Amino acid sequence: MKIVLVETKSADRSAIRSMLEKRQETVFAFANGQDAWSFIERTPDINIIIVSLNEEGMSGLEICWNARILAEQRKSMYVIAISGGDNDDMLVEALDSGADDYLQKPLQEESLTARLRVAERMIVLQQQLVRLANHDSLTNLLNRRAFFEKAGLVLKDLKRAGPEKCSSLNAIMFDIDHFKRVNDNFGHDAGDQVIRTVAKIARAEGDIIGRLGGEEFAMILSDQTLLGTARVAERIRETIEKTPILINGCRIEITSSFGVACYQDGDSVDDLLKRADIALYRSKNEGRNRVLVDRPHQTEPEADYKSVCGLRQESRA
Repeated sequence: MKIVLVETKSADRSAIRSMLEKRQETVFAFANGQDAWSFIERTPDINIIIVSLNEEGMSGLEICWNARILAEQRKSMYVIAISGGDNDDMLVEALDSGADDYLQKPLQEESLTARLRVAERMIVLQQQLVRLANHDSLTNLLNRRAFFEKAGLVLKDLKRAGPEKCSSLNAIMFDIDHFKRVNDNFGHDAGDQVIRTVAKIARAEGDIIGRLGGEEFAMILSDQTLLGTARVAERIRETIEKTPILINGCRIEITSSFGVACYQDGDSVDDLLKRADIALYRSKNEGRNRVLVDRPHQTEPEADYKSVCGLRQESRA
């Protein structure tokens, strides 16, 4: 586990760090609360914070409070407050401020180790609950709520980095053509296998992918041009078309239709996905098994789009 230790007193900090490193933990030790908090904010995979309640720069109680707010985003972070003396008021205040546990100085190695075992169990359980809450059980892709939440965070980060960064944000919407026929002709188990296969193919092309419902999927790419995103969609489309699914001796061949759109000034995630969804709807109306791109700015030559196999484009005034 990755542990941040915040302790002003050098002797106490060294002693606690030694106890933790005996357990082969990765420890980041700080004497100053503000320095520790700056590190925690920019380091997303911290598991445990051990903080003395009397800190310089930022109090231990402040760190407990801020860590609880941050944990609502990160979902798994355990906070252990430490303090000298037997002070029930301090214990209550620490727990009310967001600490998960409380230890008194001087720390005993056995007690600290036992509390860390509790922290590990809680973190594992929390991570399992988060996975169940955020992922579609059939495909293990993000579910609708988690997809929009994660896409929103990506857009927020890009806007914070500068308006020009948002131009690299693109969306793909796609679904399985004639999916009802699969269920009607081969049964729902076959339909589930088709959905899992499509999800596996799409996952190879990006990280932020969600199953929005039924046979409908969405993908956000934050480091591509519109043309590059179209190529990603075309690769997925082509792979799906070339991947037959064998179920009980039956060979099921499927295709999918795609809509692609790029970020425009002032867009929300909903705005971006709506334009991709409109492009998807048009691609289905034009015969399915194709990629159709919403091109509001005509940033690349039309010949570049035509060079993408199977791609049809939608140009707008």
